[in-house]
Amino acid sequence: MRKTNKHIRTAVIDVGTLKSKFEVREFDSSLASEVVCREKELTVLGRDLDKTNGIIIRRAIDNTIAVLSKFKEKIENLNVDKYRAVTTEAIRQAKNAQEVLKEIKDRTGMLLEVLSHDDEARIYFNSVSKDFPGRVIAVSDIGGGSVQVVIGKDNKIYETHLFKTGTYFMQETLSKTHHPTKKELANAKAYVRKEMLSLSKAKYKPELLVYGTTNIIDFLRAMNVSFQRQSGTIDHPFKVTLNQLYPVYERIIAFPYEERMSMFPAEPYYMWSAENALINIFQISEFLETNTIVPSNNNISSGILYELARAVKYG
Repeated sequence: MRKTNKHIRTAVIDVGTLKSKFEVREFDSSLASEVVCREKELTVLGRDLDKTNGIIIRRAIDNTIAVLSKFKEKIENLNVDKYRAVTTEAIRQAKNAQEVLKEIKDRTGMLLEVLSHDDEARIYFNSVSKDFPGRVIAVSDIGGGSVQVVIGKDNKIYETHLFKTGTYFMQETLSKTHHPTKKELANAKAYVRKEMLSLSKAKYKPELLVYGTTNIIDFLRAMNVSFQRQSGTIDHPFKVTLNQLYPVYERIIAFPYEERMSMFPAEPYYMWSAENALINIFQISEFLETNTIVPSNNNISSGILYELARAVKYG
């Protein structure tokens, strides 16, 4: 049955390695949207699994359940038509994943769906590619645990690559202090290059690289990067060149983690491993031979919200 109400509200809860993200959007009849609510909470459900023998610890479970309960109450108060609660890297690798999922369901009434890497690739790529019709693009989702690179055109995915080069993972495994040394930074670059060698054999060379995470546009603004405008897109009005990002990297690595935080007060802890996100982008760009970077605040959540709205309207 088609939804006759002009406006549709959808919501998504995305439980990641470090943070749980919550977003509500309202869609009009053309499925253009505005953000109604967007929040993040540090829940660390997938943190330090390598140090706990692959077990999600009690404190992380309780903290996540408290946050999910709060998000669920907001879903009800905001009159949401449809929602999904998902998780990816945070749960996938844990030995006690099934027990944790059952406890979350028992205590919140919320079924947390575990998305596969293929699900993530499809949802995120489709949320971006609709803005670049007829163009071959690469889309990179920089996460805390892993980094995914998808190459394709329109709604067709040509190649998908997944790398264990997430920002938090690199911070925890490659840096011994709160101010990475030149040697540690060199090791980080060498590690990412080795992990991403498959990209050097990519069959398709994209016109541009979409660099996605929920705060990237705000981050680049805080770093005083001058955007170039591009026409014909709805969610991706800006682009930068790779050369504009190198000075940002140099500026960040000059300071220890605590001193970087004031550079981006909106999300100060993002700065702790911001250089690792840029190392990923530099290497992806080199292997794919693209100098045009499109910052995107779209992510998996954006794609899920759009799919939910279509389901409500046409389902």
